[in-house]
Amino acid sequence: MKTASRLPFPPDLKFNYRRDTHQTPGHFIRAYHLRNKMTGKDGPWLAGMTLEPSVVYEAWCSQRPGGIIVMIQEIHGKAVKAGESFSAAHIVGFFDTIDQMHAVYSQNKGHTALSAAPSGWRLVK
Repeated sequence: MKTASRLPFPPDLKFNYRRDTHQTPGHFIRAYHLRNKMTGKDGPWLAGMTLEPSVVYEAWCSQRPGGIIVMIQEIHGKAVKAGESFSAAHIVGFFDTIDQMHAVYSQNKGHTALSAAPSGWRLVK
């Protein structure tokens, strides 16, 4: 039998963030703790980070049948005039601990773009 935490939930039931109804968080991290299906033991965290929290307009997640977790974000949410632009930078990866996620976030917070060149890429504020 499935437990309540394992039952599918729609995107508007919980974990819904809106810039117009919530305070902007210091770190905007969405993560899911992976587990070994065979043993039930904890695995790493799969996390996505938006490096400038103020660009997120709305974010939500939902769980689909079969246990699939879907995390969605909408950025900007403001009128854009001709000649204007906006951007967001994200880090997505696997982390062993929540503290590790926050440390990586703190090192990169405030970046909203990526610059790429033959020598490599770097985050840009």
